[in-house]
Amino acid sequence: MKKITIGNLLSEPGKRVYGYLDILEHPVGTVERLPVIIAQGANEGPTFWLTANIHGDEYTGISVIHKVINTIDLSKLKGTIVAIPTLNPAGSRVCQRYPYYDRKDPNRLFPDGNPFKDKTLKSFDVSKVLRSEEDENLVDEISIRTKSQVEIMGISEDDEIDNLYEKFEADNLYPSIQEIIFKRLFAIIKESADYLLDLHNAFLKSIPFVFLDRVLYNPESEDQTLEEATALFKLTEEMAKAFGLTIVREALPEKYISKKLHRSTSGAALNYLRIPSYTVELGMYLDVEPEVVDAATTGIFNVLSWAKMLPGEIKKLTGVRVVAENESVRYLGHPRTSKSAIIELKVEKGDYVKKGDVIAIARDIFGREIPDVGEIKTEVDGYIFMFNEGIIRYPNEEICWIAIKDNHLMIDKWPKN
Repeated sequence: MKKITIGNLLSEPGKRVYGYLDILEHPVGTVERLPVIIAQGANEGPTFWLTANIHGDEYTGISVIHKVINTIDLSKLKGTIVAIPTLNPAGSRVCQRYPYYDRKDPNRLFPDGNPFKDKTLKSFDVSKVLRSEEDENLVDEISIRTKSQVEIMGISEDDEIDNLYEKFEADNLYPSIQEIIFKRLFAIIKESADYLLDLHNAFLKSIPFVFLDRVLYNPESEDQTLEEATALFKLTEEMAKAFGLTIVREALPEKYISKKLHRSTSGAALNYLRIPSYTVELGMYLDVEPEVVDAATTGIFNVLSWAKMLPGEIKKLTGVRVVAENESVRYLGHPRTSKSAIIELKVEKGDYVKKGDVIAIARDIFGREIPDVGEIKTEVDGYIFMFNEGIIRYPNEEICWIAIKDNHLMIDKWPKN
């Protein structure tokens, strides 16, 4: 039976084991750690990773993992489930999206698989927890290299000083602490994972849905051929369909990269680790909707059945709205306001709208329709799957997001720009 080791935690066939993975020593001496559950079946099979709560105010994934782990019959499970109920305990502790020790979006800090990113300077870790002898040697290596440039190229003393400053000016030499943590975590995931699902919440007014990433490949690489990317997407799409929720495709490649979505948990698992993976958005954040927990639990069991890890047929989800079935759609932030306004919505999440339909009324603070704005209409056809929050809008802010028809290829080359 395959042994899974995470920190000091070791899997046991037919059992659930619980523990922690230490990830950071705080300056005050306390240790940050991730809770880990390894549920291993009695029989050999794939390893399925479940992660949740990377944004500290998104709780539904925690409850879903609890329900999956506590109800699964390990005597029937083939393989192993590795679950991390919270990837961001620091954010959860204070009910905030980001951890208080790193003010960047944690779901944009996983390893970067873009082969065309400038990597002329190798990154090294600056954390005491993760610092290695190799990292220390790198600093000396850069200094030696700049010295060699002086000797070989005959550059001036001023040029030599500039080169010596190189290691202080290159941002990629100083990854944030969360980047360092996730680099280490992904090294652990790479050792065992065959599949990964990352559980999130979207907006307060949103239906549960799956974000399906596009698979990018590098034609200059022997490992990322068009054939490899096609096979990877096919598996990922099958896994998304098995879950049973609405499937919304991620942005087109250029926007996908510019928004750093390839460095999200699922984006990096898919496009860096090259394993089937996607994000599941479980409705509203800040709270937990029981019907969504039930549907998501069924969805995960569906995926486990699809992966031949559990017996049984795939079940249709109940209790939640599913739209765009058997359709290919991607998201679009639309319509937007042209003036500051108080918004009165005229549609609901899950509605199908057509060009010219009224989405909202724009009013001033006295409740009067704003001249030249008034009725805010959609210019596209599609499904409303989530609304922007609150009733106050400033110019160019989205009213909602619409799932529109998408005919673009889901397999594409890494953008070079």
